[in-house]
Amino acid sequence: MAAKPPAPSVEARETLSAREEVVEAAAQPVKAAPVPADAERARALLDGKTATAPAPAASAAAVTGAAERLVVQVGAFSEEAGARSVRQKLEAAGLKTYTHVAETAEGRRIRVRLGPYASRAEADKAAARVKALGLPAAILTL
Repeated sequence: MAAKPPAPSVEARETLSAREEVVEAAAQPVKAAPVPADAERARALLDGKTATAPAPAASAAAVTGAAERLVVQVGAFSEEAGARSVRQKLEAAGLKTYTHVAETAEGRRIRVRLGPYASRAEADKAAARVKALGLPAAILTL
């Protein structure tokens, strides 16, 4: 006659119970977070599909012309020291700047920019302030 195995201890039963809870939790379906319309459209474009309709906010803004986002680019520098110098001059004049690093055919460029601005008038005003400092300014649409 075979001997009956001993009953598991209290700790072993609690461990088994905890493992069962983890397995049950893992078996539950995971709900995906809602995806914004712009992200769905971008994903479709990346997959090679054409987007059937623009996002509602974009189409309404396009009708009014308010979708335009503009930046003022003050320069593109290969050296960080040049970008830093221009940024300090702009910020000393009360203009908020940011940089955008881009890999170009000529190499890495650090673009010093202001904005984004919602209207052409705002961008023109910022560009005028930049030019008053003796710096070049180009208004770009994002």
